[in-house]
Amino acid sequence: MTTTHQIANRHSPRGFDSGVNETIVTRARDLVPELRARSEEIHTLGRIPASLFERVEAAGLLKLSTPRSYGGLEVNVNTRKAALAELGRGDLSVGWVAALMNNAAWGLYALYPKHVTDQLSATPQGFRGCVGAALVKAKVIKASGGYVIENGQWAFNSGVYHANWDLLAIPLVDEAGNVTDHGFALVPIEDITILNDWDAMGLRGTGSSGVSVRDVFIPEERVTSASGLLVGDTQAALANAPLYRTAADPLLTISQLFPLLGAAQTALELFLDRLPGRMIYGLNEMMAESAVTHLQVGEITAKIDAANLVVQRAAEDLDRNAEAASEYMPMLDRARVRRDVGFATRLLTEAADTITSAYGGSAAGAANPLGRVWRDLRVATLHGLLVPARGLELYGRLRCGQPSKMAMI
Repeated sequence: MTTTHQIANRHSPRGFDSGVNETIVTRARDLVPELRARSEEIHTLGRIPASLFERVEAAGLLKLSTPRSYGGLEVNVNTRKAALAELGRGDLSVGWVAALMNNAAWGLYALYPKHVTDQLSATPQGFRGCVGAALVKAKVIKASGGYVIENGQWAFNSGVYHANWDLLAIPLVDEAGNVTDHGFALVPIEDITILNDWDAMGLRGTGSSGVSVRDVFIPEERVTSASGLLVGDTQAALANAPLYRTAADPLLTISQLFPLLGAAQTALELFLDRLPGRMIYGLNEMMAESAVTHLQVGEITAKIDAANLVVQRAAEDLDRNAEAASEYMPMLDRARVRRDVGFATRLLTEAADTITSAYGGSAAGAANPLGRVWRDLRVATLHGLLVPARGLELYGRLRCGQPSKMAMI
């Protein structure tokens, strides 16, 4: 398949293609009407319907992180941002799962050796990964040639109902049981028990169930070190390709934010569509003619635009740093991306709150489209990677000459 790239290199004196592949973004945009039409179905089912998941997959939108050599799209961060924002504009649960599964695919191809990526990519469906980073408990022992998870539980495995592998966070131990590092283990979905415990007020369609594992052997080759991940030290065959040498923590963090940009835009559209002919309760004034409404819309749009601009700069910085390949992105720059993600999250949350407040009590209805978007946004912003205070504190601490307290950066 031939794709057309629209290149904008005004931000890069080196001429690096930090532009957006509009063909891929159009595929995501074309799905927006169907995603919106099926949003209530997604919410009610508690996961993405299989037929809809297949539509997203057929559009290639779960292969943004998959190498071209494995039939994927291998897009830059800028294109990832635009495509995932479009999916989020259609339905945030779908955008969230797509972001997470693309992050899992990046983890496979950026961290693991070729014979492992060959094996996991060889099935008819290819690699469909989810991530269990929220470790609740795990008893792991060192065994000959790998590790045994004797008993473990992980929360929030978004997309697990569609996955064939789960990338689970585990402690790495020596023969005496001492924890020497932390890492991620690739576990086939047939070795995992899905707990069916996801019942949230928002992002219901992500199917972010907990999982458990008991007495499963994980070969050494399917385990990667978190400490190596955070400094770009991996055994991956593709580690020198720009996408796969992109700094891990900023990339994985900002990717989860991308769909929220589109969801905030949808909330604004739903509000503006409701304005014509609507009166302000208790006042003899049309809402569209009210100075209060004008002030609110001005503030809402400024916050959404500001969030997009902050995130755009971060995406371009990640692309340029990966392309330059002179050094792994410095810690202060990585922390700035975390700061920007947190700040953008705050802006989007404030914008969505103002929209919903201005919309009125009908937004509280369980079936109200704006209410559903608002609840999805609110739940998404509770994710540990997106909480504003963490990124802001991290960057401020480093700028004040203090060491980071974060394990992941």
